[in-house]
Amino acid sequence: MSERPSARFRPCLENLEAKQLPSTVASLGAAARRVAAETKVQPEAVQPKPTHGYLVFRITNPSRYNNTVLPPFQQVLVQRDQPVRGQTYNILSVVVRNGTARTFTASDNLRVRLSQQNYSTPILTDDQQWRPGQWIVFYVLTKKYYPLPSQVKSGFNFNLGGARSLAIPGPSGIFQRITYNPATFPRTLDAITSFGVGAQGGAGYKYGLPVTNVAEFVSAKTNRNDFGGYF
Repeated sequence: MSERPSARFRPCLENLEAKQLPSTVASLGAAARRVAAETKVQPEAVQPKPTHGYLVFRITNPSRYNNTVLPPFQQVLVQRDQPVRGQTYNILSVVVRNGTARTFTASDNLRVRLSQQNYSTPILTDDQQWRPGQWIVFYVLTKKYYPLPSQVKSGFNFNLGGARSLAIPGPSGIFQRITYNPATFPRTLDAITSFGVGAQGGAGYKYGLPVTNVAEFVSAKTNRNDFGGYF
């Protein structure tokens, strides 16, 4: 006959974990939050606006000084590859106005390049000048529809006296299927820039926003908040 369990028998009990006091739990939670905040990825620092040279901005609020874009223009091809007569190209361009009171010459070493280019092109050569109020057309000839990586953050990078900024052509800057003839191309580009579809027949310049490839540059010291991606 089996014996009944002794009243003196005590089974081994596993000790429970010590409970933390509410104040301890709260302090650990605060510490965890502090560590999370310190390790959180911080946004990129905004580059300070240069105070030297000149910066470009898109004309979205035209004045009576910059709402008329009439040829003939000085034209700058921003690429090393030269176009071939008889070949069909798309044109990507921006037109930029000298909004300063200064006349620039080749000695000022103003330069421009596309975002993806690892070289820059001089804007003025020999005895060329960029006078106050004068417009210059910057362009590339391409087989692609839109030869830039992005329509919102790529474009023509300008180095104007040491301060750099970006002019984004946008949809107004593209014109398709031009058969290249060196004898007639300058007049064709003038007409496209002034009265083409992107310029809404020339009327778009008076309203600003509908035209995305028209820009102006002024001193970097000017109090503006719409300079194009200075870097």
